[in-house]
Amino acid sequence: MILPSTSEPRLHRIRIGIAGAGLWAERAHVPSFSRLPEIDIVAVADPDQNRAASLADRVSGCKVFRDAHTMLSAGLDAIIIATPEDTHYAVARAAIESGVHVLCEKPLARTVDEARGLAELAARSNVITKIGFVLRYSPAMRQLKQLVDSGYTGKIHSFVFSNNFPQFFFPNEPFHWVMDAARTGGGAFMEYGCHGLDLARWLVGEIDEICANAVTLVQERADPVSGAMRRITVDDVCSWLGRFEDGGEGQFHVSWSSLPGFGFQVAVTGEKGTLGWRMTKSWPFAEVLGCRDPDGEFQPISIDEAFTEGTDGAATWRDCFAAGQARRFRDEIASGRIPEGPDFADGLANQFALEAISRSLNDRCWTSVERR
Repeated sequence: MILPSTSEPRLHRIRIGIAGAGLWAERAHVPSFSRLPEIDIVAVADPDQNRAASLADRVSGCKVFRDAHTMLSAGLDAIIIATPEDTHYAVARAAIESGVHVLCEKPLARTVDEARGLAELAARSNVITKIGFVLRYSPAMRQLKQLVDSGYTGKIHSFVFSNNFPQFFFPNEPFHWVMDAARTGGGAFMEYGCHGLDLARWLVGEIDEICANAVTLVQERADPVSGAMRRITVDDVCSWLGRFEDGGEGQFHVSWSSLPGFGFQVAVTGEKGTLGWRMTKSWPFAEVLGCRDPDGEFQPISIDEAFTEGTDGAATWRDCFAAGQARRFRDEIASGRIPEGPDFADGLANQFALEAISRSLNDRCWTSVERR
């Protein structure tokens, strides 16, 4: 990434537009960014004008646009892309070429080629880019990262990521666009697994090889408009093994059609100890657990106040984690410094791993993760 010519803080407020007026924009982005005093959400774009207007009504002076490309002409400093992934490439490219900072929801793009194009374009620009891997901004996850980096676990030999979520648990739930492989490239592994892959790279390192298995539990669902049954072309449940560059092992499991069970969990195990992260129902919506005694049990580890700053008003995990992401994006834009990540380069690395899962599912074998 090319650094701006000055590191002086911006003197004017940051004008943000939101592309996509869906639930994530409503429940995460608008609450987190609207609380920041230096931010003005000035525009919302969505083909569904009623939905866009409803979201815009929650922010004073916010204009409504039919598409993101038109919205980019509204004098934005930054854009949040919360649209289906098959639209990410065109909108993100237009934003970067307009000199607009970009926070793009995950995954970065529909294909590796698209993700590579965006990452290369961003690297040649002066814009700040960020990917919506929001779990990095869980206060508990940031505490866990600090502990890993300080040597709590020692050399890591095992990483486990598990996320069961009942988003499409009931077979009578209607067809959703994420169930169309032509638009997304994958189901639960793409929607939820990308978070696990990002955390694995962030906490442990690069993954060299992947071997995956997947199941589609519900073969058909009713189209929400026509009522006609539509075939599901993506996975409902997916698991895969990963072999890290340094020899460690990764185990991943995701489902959008299962009851939570043991919940949303991450575990990092090394030669000196084990750390765990587990989602909870109360603020800050996740806890850190640790154990360094072979005969001991997991014990809670307190979270440093530096990691909870700005999240105490959050009512949900979405709001809490997104608050940290919003603050970091704002600070990076204001200071002009290189972002800590996850940026578009991280998004490309993630896309390589997602593509390897897809190839492994198709070929029924271990598959190398490309990196170029």
